[in-house]
Amino acid sequence: MFRVMALASLIMLASCHRQAAAPADAPTGLAVAPGDGQVTVTWDQQPELTYWIFYQPGSTVTAAAPGVPLLFDVQSPRVVFPLVNGTQYAFIMNATKDDSRAGPSSAVVVAVPRLSGSNWNSGLSLGPQNLNGVGYNPTLNRLVTVGNAGTIFAGDFNYTNTNPPGVTAWTPPTSLPTGFVSDLSAVMFSGSQFIALGTDGSILTSADGNAWILSTHPVSSGGAAGPRMNSIAFGIVSNATIYVAVGDGGNIFTSPDLMTWNPQTSHTGNNLYNVSFPNGVFVATGANGTLLTSADAINWALPNSIPSTSNALRGATFGAGSYAVVGDAGTILTSTDGTNWSLITPAPPLTQDLRAVRYGTRFVTVGQGGPVAYSDDAINWLPTSSDSTADLAAVIFTPGMYLAVGASGANAVSR
Repeated sequence: MFRVMALASLIMLASCHRQAAAPADAPTGLAVAPGDGQVTVTWDQQPELTYWIFYQPGSTVTAAAPGVPLLFDVQSPRVVFPLVNGTQYAFIMNATKDDSRAGPSSAVVVAVPRLSGSNWNSGLSLGPQNLNGVGYNPTLNRLVTVGNAGTIFAGDFNYTNTNPPGVTAWTPPTSLPTGFVSDLSAVMFSGSQFIALGTDGSILTSADGNAWILSTHPVSSGGAAGPRMNSIAFGIVSNATIYVAVGDGGNIFTSPDLMTWNPQTSHTGNNLYNVSFPNGVFVATGANGTLLTSADAINWALPNSIPSTSNALRGATFGAGSYAVVGDAGTILTSTDGTNWSLITPAPPLTQDLRAVRYGTRFVTVGQGGPVAYSDDAINWLPTSSDSTADLAAVIFTPGMYLAVGASGANAVSR
């Protein structure tokens, strides 16, 4: 008799715990904004509901259909990746409440992911100082930009944020060497830390972009008297890291550890404005059309074939099987081997001074007047669309987004 009564009690308790009713309405306000290899899904989120996104290539999709990819318990906005650029995807949503059955589905919305780099939006100025460099740590998902008078800002990458665009917030350092006011010409992430270069040769390092340490081993002993140092890069040569810094007067210094800096012969007295390590080769660019390459950062040479130009060359990158170098007065050089170079004349021609170039998913160059042009092959260039007119000095690619910085704290993103 006791067992029968206990079983009856359990049945009564179970009958009291009924499944919650499904939401009566479909999610509203569903919108899908295309991005680079991804999309951003937004909707009118209600706090008591749990939302599901279903998607697949094509023009239609059915919620909970067998084999359809899904995302559970999502919050608006939600980035969906990785997706294939140029492919149409269909998206649909529904919701549950307190583990209920799914409610009605929304209408299907389609979107086609596309490359970034063509359309730009600017953020509020971080001024008044000019920003000269930008670096990105993919592990911390953090950006750092540096500029004149010891200016440093760090910001956590945030693809969907609109104010400021692309980062959650730009913040000054939590710790900076007392009295440090040197102009910073460049910053990079070496794989383990951020490294900033001062025009006086000073070196600052930071593990997180917020707390900075001044190295007791500057690049050169010239200090403010020179030579001015303009750019820093690192590469892997014979399985060993080597750092390279370049500056005015053709000065090139290398170091295996950021402590011992050795001068190298550059075979030029022209100012060098930039050094990079695209496709396993060091490339240094500078005044009067100077372009030097090196496999080991020790032996530097002019390429076998390079068009004559008196315009300053400012930056180099590699992608889609080609090197691209940009410079003043719209100068663009390309090469498939880093040895034989051609002068490119875009149509319509570019006339602005080009200060930097970067390949992420396509070539993008920035400079006088903001983001200037983009290309998928380094040969055919198209002008960008942008609300930024400030001069930009540096550009970097983060997941699905380009970010550029420049004069008087200017910053702009393309997503």
